[in-house]
Amino acid sequence: MSRFLRDGGRVALPDSRLLVWSVAEGRRGRRWRTLVSGGVARGGEAAGGGGTFARGLLLEVDLAGRPTRLELTTPAGLLTLHPEPDGRSIHGNVVSPTGVRPLAFAWSPDHELAVADDAIAIGLALHRRRGTVGPGESVELPVLAIDPELEVAEGRLMVTRTSEDGWLLVGSSGERRIVALDRDGVPASDERWPLE
Repeated sequence: MSRFLRDGGRVALPDSRLLVWSVAEGRRGRRWRTLVSGGVARGGEAAGGGGTFARGLLLEVDLAGRPTRLELTTPAGLLTLHPEPDGRSIHGNVVSPTGVRPLAFAWSPDHELAVADDAIAIGLALHRRRGTVGPGESVELPVLAIDPELEVAEGRLMVTRTSEDGWLLVGSSGERRIVALDRDGVPASDERWPLE
């Protein structure tokens, strides 16, 4: 029996913020948690690694790496999404200072979650495609894109594998970013530690 993956780590993001993550794998799948903080605070001051809170994420996935529950916290509020058992829809809500907004979208085995600039949610989609998308190859994915204001929009994401561990993502409106993952499907981290 192979060892369950139970690690944590940190990644310095290109905009000077810090991503801290943990993953705990078990018999039912993986539970990811992330915190993004730092960057430029109000007034233009650098917040550093322990500064301004930007986002907290809890993402649970099944053994196939498919999302079963997403909880996202930003200064805008609290978002929850979970696919329905039939796999054809995904539901949840956003709770904010102005009230509750229900969410409901079409869902399929091809759909993915793309959370702002978070490498974890989309990293799961990329990791599942390691065996089918080789370096230099591309695939277009239907996504539910979630922005920092907790607005959710249906879209498309063009994904190109640029190297063994590197991926280029181009969103519906042309925004681009690069994600680097190791063989475990974990973001290439500045530091990585065992949880146990």
